[in-house]
Amino acid sequence: MLVLRQVQRVGIVLGFGVLGSILPSSLALSALCPAQLATQLDTALDQPPLDTAYTGMVLQTQGPNPRTIYNRNGDRLFTPASNMKLLTTAAAAHRLGGYYRLRTSVYGTVAAGGSAALRVVGRGDPSFTTAQIDDLVQQLTQAGVRQVSRLVIDDSYFPGFATNPTWEWDDAQLDYGAPVNSLILNRNAIAVQLAPTQVGSPLSLTWLQMLPAGPLPVANDSTTAAAGVSTAGVALWRTGDTPTVRVTGQMAQGESPQTFDLAVLNPAQQFAAAMEQGLRRRSLPVGQTVISQNSLPITGQELAAVESPEVRDLMLVANRDSDNLYAEALFKTLGVTAAGSIAEGDDVADASQAGGEAVKAALAELGVKSEPLRVVDGSGLSRHDLVSPIAFVDTLQAMAVHPQGRFFRESLAIAGQSGTLSNRLRGTVLEGHLQGKSGALTGDVALSGYVQPPNYEPLVFSILINHSNQHASVLRDKIDRLLLLVAQLQAGC
Repeated sequence: MLVLRQVQRVGIVLGFGVLGSILPSSLALSALCPAQLATQLDTALDQPPLDTAYTGMVLQTQGPNPRTIYNRNGDRLFTPASNMKLLTTAAAAHRLGGYYRLRTSVYGTVAAGGSAALRVVGRGDPSFTTAQIDDLVQQLTQAGVRQVSRLVIDDSYFPGFATNPTWEWDDAQLDYGAPVNSLILNRNAIAVQLAPTQVGSPLSLTWLQMLPAGPLPVANDSTTAAAGVSTAGVALWRTGDTPTVRVTGQMAQGESPQTFDLAVLNPAQQFAAAMEQGLRRRSLPVGQTVISQNSLPITGQELAAVESPEVRDLMLVANRDSDNLYAEALFKTLGVTAAGSIAEGDDVADASQAGGEAVKAALAELGVKSEPLRVVDGSGLSRHDLVSPIAFVDTLQAMAVHPQGRFFRESLAIAGQSGTLSNRLRGTVLEGHLQGKSGALTGDVALSGYVQPPNYEPLVFSILINHSNQHASVLRDKIDRLLLLVAQLQAGC
C-alpha cells in the first residue's frame, strides 16, 4: 500500500526545495589546515548515527592536476539515488550537446480532397503537452489535411519497458515514477484531489484534469471522520493487474483538500485519444486509430513537427529540480541514438539497457573508470544502480573543462538559492558557493558537486551515505556539516 505525499508542481525553470535542516548563520568557522581535515572528517563519520551506516567521501582540488584531500571508500560502490542524474546529464552533454532537441513528427501524404493517412512519431519529449498537439494539428490543416483516414500512433522509439522494471511498485504509482515512453503527454501524470465530506461518508475525489481516454476507475473505501479526530492519513494504490485506483484511510472534517499526482500507466492510449480529440477540435474527422509498438521505416512527408527545449534546458530540469521524467528521457535518448543522430536505433531491444551502456561508454570517453559501475536507469530511482564516489568526482572534474561543461554546471542547484539545494546551507559561508546534485532514497542520501571554501582553492566532492536507519533530513544535515568543515580549509598552513 502506498501512502501518498502531497506534491507541488512548478514551472520548467523554477526549483522546488527539498526540506532539510537550515544551518544557523551563527556557526563560526575557524581555520583548518588540510593536514587536519582527514581526522576531523573521520571523527564526524565515525560518530552516531553515521557509525552504523555505509559512508563514502572523496574531496579533490579542482583542476587538471587534482590533489586528493580526503578519500573514504572512494572506489566502493554505493546506491547513488538522484546523484545518478549527474552521470546521465554529463553523458547527454557529451554525446548530444547542449543544443540538441527531441522532435515529434507527423508523417503522411495528402491525397486529393485532403484525405491523409497519418503516422505520429514520438521521440520521448518530456515537455510535450496538449498545447503541442494543437500545434501539430494546426500545421496539418495548413498542409492541406481535411480528414484522416488512418491515424497511427507510433510509440516505438523507446523500445522495451516504459516503466523501468527495477523500480519499486510504490514508486511507479506516483508522478516521479511515471512511465517514460516515446509519446509522453502532460508528464504522463494526472492530479487528483481528496477532501472530507459528511462524517461516515467516503472522501470526495476530484480529477483536476481530464484524461483524454477517460477517468481512471476508482474504488473509494475512505472515510470522513469527525472534526478533531486523529486520523492515520489517506492511501491511494493500484495492484499490478488493474488500473483501478483504491482509496483508503481517513480525513477529518475541516481538513484542507489534499492534491496528489498519480502516474498514468497507459500513456500511449492517452496520447492517441488526445490526438483524436485535437484533430476533431479542428473539424478533421478521424477513421481508424492504431497504436504501434513496432518500429517501421519512415514513409511519407513530414507534414508537422514540434521540438522540445534544447538539451541544456532539459538538463536544467533534470538536475536542478531532480526531475526523474526528464532524466529518463535523456537516458533513453542516449540509448537509441548514435552520437546525437535523430535516427532510430534499429538494433536496440530495450532503451534503458542501451541507455546504461551509452552512459558508461560516454563516461569512459571522459576518462572516468566506468567498468565497475552498474547503470540501470537515468534518474537514480532504481535501487539497482551502483556508483562509486570517485566516479562522481572524476565526472565532475571532466565536465569542468568539457566544451559543453558550462551547460552542465549551470544545470546544478545552488546552495541556499535554487533547486533542491535552495533550503540547504542557507545563511552559511557556503550559500551561493556550492553547486551540486542531491539525492535521497530510503536510507540512502548523497550530495556531489563543486564547492568554493572562502579561504581555499575550488574543490570537487562526492558524499554518499547508504544503509542508514535515519530519516533523510538527519542525513542531509550531517552532510551539510561535513561540508562546513571543508569550508574551514585555510591555504598556506
